[in-house]
Amino acid sequence: MTREPHIPGRNARPPEGSIESGLAEGFAQYRAGFFWEAHEAWEPVWMDLPPNSPEKAEMAALIQLANARLKLAMDRPNAVARILPLIDDHLSRAGQGRHVDWARRERESLANALSRNVHYSAE
Repeated sequence: MTREPHIPGRNARPPEGSIESGLAEGFAQYRAGFFWEAHEAWEPVWMDLPPNSPEKAEMAALIQLANARLKLAMDRPNAVARILPLIDDHLSRAGQGRHVDWARRERESLANALSRNVHYSAE
């Protein structure tokens, strides 16, 4: 059986504990289009980082990218538009973290995808 990405309201949530935490796991999930799962993999990493650190801001940006991609998959463009400034804020505080350049490119890709498919509605 092929596993599908979890999309709230469309299919069942993966069983508790079925998603491994970790930076690499989150990237693997994200690249496979499993955005909810990427968020779940990255959140424990984010929680373990020092408060107000550039590393924590970098992880928050990654988590919000996954959140925005999930909202795009859920056809919620208004939510994506609200998340983009959060990503910008996190990236501005992340400095030159390991994945910041990738996150900036991904943020631009997300904004471009949103601009091509804008049909804002009440959410």
